[in-house]
Amino acid sequence: MLLLAASCNGKARSAPPRPPPQVVVGAVQLRDVPVEVRAPVDLRPLFQVDVGSKTLGYLDVVLVDRGDLVKRRQLLALVRPSDLPQQIVEARSGLAQAQAAKILARSNLDRSKRLAPEGVVSQQELQQATSALAAAMAAEEAARARIGTLGVRLGETRIESPIDGVVSMRRLDPGALVGPTTPTPILTLVKMDVLRVFVSVNESFVSRVHLGQDATVDLDALPGKKQQGKVVRLAPAMDPITRTLEAEVHLSNKEGLLRPGMYGRGAIVLEVHPKALTVPVTAVQVSSGQSYVFVVEDGRARRRPVQTGVDGESWLEIVSGLRAAERVIIAGADSVNDGAAVRVVEGVDPFTGRRGGANTAPEP
Repeated sequence: MLLLAASCNGKARSAPPRPPPQVVVGAVQLRDVPVEVRAPVDLRPLFQVDVGSKTLGYLDVVLVDRGDLVKRRQLLALVRPSDLPQQIVEARSGLAQAQAAKILARSNLDRSKRLAPEGVVSQQELQQATSALAAAMAAEEAARARIGTLGVRLGETRIESPIDGVVSMRRLDPGALVGPTTPTPILTLVKMDVLRVFVSVNESFVSRVHLGQDATVDLDALPGKKQQGKVVRLAPAMDPITRTLEAEVHLSNKEGLLRPGMYGRGAIVLEVHPKALTVPVTAVQVSSGQSYVFVVEDGRARRRPVQTGVDGESWLEIVSGLRAAERVIIAGADSVNDGAAVRVVEGVDPFTGRRGGANTAPEP
């Protein structure tokens, strides 16, 4: 019956042709491409000081707490010494005794000098009187030195800040026993106007890293705000385990936004490729070890082998295979073949479908 109906109505209708696949394209762009060494980093203070007590005693008062700004020589805490006042009293008593002994020795020497010409005092007795005065004078100086030492120790009961910085940790409270044998410091201070990071440089790049090179740090806590710095120091030797060299980078923290412990990614700029060709990373396909892109010419996709260079995460440098302003497929390339007709859509984000931002990758 169907064959008869078809013969009566003429030729059977053929299926409509399928439309060409729709693809999103973007233009090849020129930009200055930095060649960088990258590594994960964490911020560290330029200086970190544990403040303790050199004098044995009990912590009487702590005048600062975590987060407080401190200046050099600012009073931080007071220690009540255990036996220091008694030692000072004993030292003063010892000084008084030494001074009395010196006076007596000097009187004996003067008397011996007067009587020696008359033969009442022998030369040996005169020498003994001279030696006794010298010993008394030495004892007096030793007593004075002991009082001075105890005075210094008494001054050390005033705990002062050795640097300008911030209190990062308060570890002890009033009443705690402190002293030179106490392992726990009273406070920890950090200097935060300049922070530093250590970027691990692979062995192959060590010869290209030197002092004064520009560096940047992207922090997870401050997205979109690259911190600028300089390489100020290089480690003298390679790490024997990781085979890397640590490059120290200093970051200014005048605004106070940076904090020790922040995590991010550091990069040292080795060189810059001016006006290099770049495409969005989604434009590059890899097959059998060969990288290629699809270029749109006269409504058709043309497969083009390319050689890639620097990986900018959201974009790739194209060393060869493309020309400036050519249009490449950045979404939908999986559904096309070399020479296939395509329907072109421009100015659409391939991930969200929203218009704008598809033709260019974010600037580095």
